[in-house]
Amino acid sequence: MTLLDALKRPEYTGENRCPPCTVVNAVVVAAAALALGFLWIPAGVVALGLGALAVYLRGYVVPGTPSFAPRLVAAVGLAGVFGHDEDEPRKSESLDANVDPEVMLSTLLDAGVLVEEPDGLFLADDARAAWEDTMATLRKGSDDELADAVETAVPFEAEASPEYDGIGLHGPDLSVWLSRTQAIADVATLYTVIERGVDPMVALAATEPLRMFAEVCPSCGGALEETTTRDCCGGTASIYDSPEQDVLACEDCGSVVYEFDEE
Repeated sequence: MTLLDALKRPEYTGENRCPPCTVVNAVVVAAAALALGFLWIPAGVVALGLGALAVYLRGYVVPGTPSFAPRLVAAVGLAGVFGHDEDEPRKSESLDANVDPEVMLSTLLDAGVLVEEPDGLFLADDARAAWEDTMATLRKGSDDELADAVETAVPFEAEASPEYDGIGLHGPDLSVWLSRTQAIADVATLYTVIERGVDPMVALAATEPLRMFAEVCPSCGGALEETTTRDCCGGTASIYDSPEQDVLACEDCGSVVYEFDEE
């Protein structure tokens, strides 16, 4: 394998290239090159060349681009330029079932999905085993297979397809984007909880809160840790990166599994 082959990210280039991601990164590279060029022209030229090469080979250079670039483009009114309807419903990152939280909690306790102990609520051992087994199966599948699983699992009519390094779920009254990590976790939740006799809409409401109990990464199986992330990058951040959001994220791949509510 050559150095260029090692640098390539085929999942973000070729037919999989995201135009908004490319445009956003091209602007960032050009701005950085221009700034360096004012200081020393050769430095600007080198930065422009290396940045352009990185975008060509890897799809993007700014960490977490697939998680924010499409939304940034839509926010400034340019979604139509890339073939997307500017009037489509705004994408979100959660599946809202409009179920009373107290009803959801009592239902999960009655079904044995959650157990209440003196020091708090915990995911039942058998539910965790089934949940993690299902996630392990889903993570081995392709994006198309995961999209099919999402479409099958949700308790309403909608079409799912790979979109922006995740899964787009579109129906008559919603348009939701799920990261691959979230899609794997939430589909596994629906399978696990519904199998225990829980109403599908209650199970849907439980998808986000149950991610708080995750111990392994849905995407890669790595260990999770409570850390911080910037809202704009979609990945874990160090203490030098002005952290803004407390999250549960993977130590290995940086996938964000759950965002804790701000106090």
